[in-house]
Amino acid sequence: MGVFRVEYPKTGLAHLVMDDPERKVNVLDEPAIAALETALGEIESRADLTGVILRSGKSGSYVAGADVRVIGAITDPEQVRVLVRRAHAAFSRLANLGVPTVAAIDGVCLGGGLEISLACDSRVAAEEPRTQIGLPEVLLGIFPAFGGSTRLPRLVGLPAALDLILTGRTLDAKRAEKMGVIAKAAPAAWLLDAAEKRLAELAKRPAGARRDRFRPKGAVPSLLASAPGRQIVFQQARAGVMKKTGGKYPAPLAALDVIERGMTLPLEQALALEADAVAPLVTGTVCKNLVRIFFLQEDAKRADVVPDASIEPAPVRAMALAGAGVMGGGIAELASRVGISVRWRDVKPEALQKGLQTVRGILDERGRRKRTAAREKDGQMARILPTLELTGFANADLAIEAVVEDLDIKRRVFAELEVRVREDAILATNTSSLSVNALAEGLRRPERFVGFHFFNPVHKMPLLEVVRGEKTSDATLVTAVALARRLGKTPVVVKDSPGFVVNRVLMPYLREAMHLFEEGYAVADVDAAMRRFGMPMGPFEVVDEVGLDVAQKVAGVLSAAFPARMAPAPLLEKLVAAGRLGRKNGRGFYRHQGRKRTPDAEVPALLGLGSSRRTASAEQLSERMGLAIVNEAARCLEEGIVSEAGHVDLAMIFGTGFSPFLGGPLRWADSLGLPHVVGRLRALHAEQGARFEPCALLVRKAERGETFTQPVA
Repeated sequence: MGVFRVEYPKTGLAHLVMDDPERKVNVLDEPAIAALETALGEIESRADLTGVILRSGKSGSYVAGADVRVIGAITDPEQVRVLVRRAHAAFSRLANLGVPTVAAIDGVCLGGGLEISLACDSRVAAEEPRTQIGLPEVLLGIFPAFGGSTRLPRLVGLPAALDLILTGRTLDAKRAEKMGVIAKAAPAAWLLDAAEKRLAELAKRPAGARRDRFRPKGAVPSLLASAPGRQIVFQQARAGVMKKTGGKYPAPLAALDVIERGMTLPLEQALALEADAVAPLVTGTVCKNLVRIFFLQEDAKRADVVPDASIEPAPVRAMALAGAGVMGGGIAELASRVGISVRWRDVKPEALQKGLQTVRGILDERGRRKRTAAREKDGQMARILPTLELTGFANADLAIEAVVEDLDIKRRVFAELEVRVREDAILATNTSSLSVNALAEGLRRPERFVGFHFFNPVHKMPLLEVVRGEKTSDATLVTAVALARRLGKTPVVVKDSPGFVVNRVLMPYLREAMHLFEEGYAVADVDAAMRRFGMPMGPFEVVDEVGLDVAQKVAGVLSAAFPARMAPAPLLEKLVAAGRLGRKNGRGFYRHQGRKRTPDAEVPALLGLGSSRRTASAEQLSERMGLAIVNEAARCLEEGIVSEAGHVDLAMIFGTGFSPFLGGPLRWADSLGLPHVVGRLRALHAEQGARFEPCALLVRKAERGETFTQPVA
């Protein structure tokens, strides 16, 4: 049985139904297109039809898009072009059926799912939280090439189409209706009624006027729809893409070129441009790296984390939370958002008040973006129960602390918590650098103890390091990972070790930046080199954002653990002693005024470095810092801190913003060639000292001709 079938619920009406019998969700691949061709042939043979509704046969699920595994596996550009042109031909047959066509969208409608819907004359969608409509292809290093880049601008206008295509963001039904992507949002129970009503409306129009299309209303939309206006829009869009990506991602620029050239061409010629431009992108390195990241993320959300797959996570309905600082506020908001009641304790009433204000601020910010109803925000706040007392913890399924990063203080907190929660409750620490094994010492049930390393800001950062101590049980780990997934995080399980993965790999990078500064390179030049490399911020910008005092504390922990390659950072000590904490008080390596930051000319003199500055190419600077990352990432794998190379890459991308187009530090090392990496590390070792000695695993893989990941295309 094929993916597409035709049903006839009423006289004159056909339902073109997508329902892949082999999958939980519908995807568009070559067999699906073949099934569509067969179904269209049946519809075309019927002279009695007056309308066609395109819908899914899976309740609450429409089409997830194209098959990402096919995108990741295909290596022949001509094969891509042929497949895309076949999809174009099938979708064009749907568009030219000669009777009104309406897509009835209920659930996820992404990528190819939206593109096949755009081939219909009109669209209606279920006004339900599960409905997501968008074109996320750019997030995989390609662009909508099943007709989306051609049809969407003609439907909603150029600015709105570029917004969706270049960002990959999704819309709910109401926003899609407002933008013009769909004609009507309706409750799911009445969706087919709405589709039939829309068919009846279209049937009253002349055949050439049935298709929904963009009609500018007002002076500004009319201007932007004109030739000079379009030129301005494209100029601004290209400037925005270059500012955001530095030209490292070819897909947005290719999409802009295709859309600009295709807007004045007949539809079929414009579709041909899509096929020709997307083929080399699908087979290119950036796409392959981004697809790999996609699957690493999916595995982190679903894969078993212990050998015994039969172990089920324990339910977490109630949480005890100690500490009402910034991290505590983020954790409280996350937990309450997914329906967990939070008993939140701090010793200071003003801290609890500020923490509750932090939560409310996050809710209000999200509410402005997602139009959250006031009752929903109030309901979430009602799940947070603040207290100054050590009471109300008996019902907690999990107790977590988010207090100051001090071993003795955290131990005292756990001593108070453990005697007040149930024996089967899990105890968790939120720590960025302290040893989970050391924190577990003295606990009566260390097998129920686990570490969580949240990243700040908690409500935005996708990564959560789940730290397994020596005595953490499989059942505890399974429950902790399930909770991380429920909170919407991408969990990476790591073994207890100083700095875990992200901070451990990040510190040699930050320390190398300081070595460069000590050698006479300017802060702004070092930061600019790493932004050009593809990092979202340079190392000194990162330190200022995190806080120099926080960075100093983590540096102290790691320099004590790994003195040979992570020497203490006297620069940080001097700046912290001088009262420079970074953005939090307006002065660090930079001066901060609101969102603006400018290099602080006083810093070199304050540190006794003098005013002479050295110059070097951005590539020379970024190579030193980048290879420091690679070397430490390989050591984490060598020491079993993580179980596979993909976990290091995922952690560094989601935890630090390491250039996604490079695929992560170990994927990047593979692309450079491990013999080349080892050779450059040895040269830097001779020049700079022991911190650049290549780790044994790197050397061994280079000598054997091995790689950390699958060969890079």
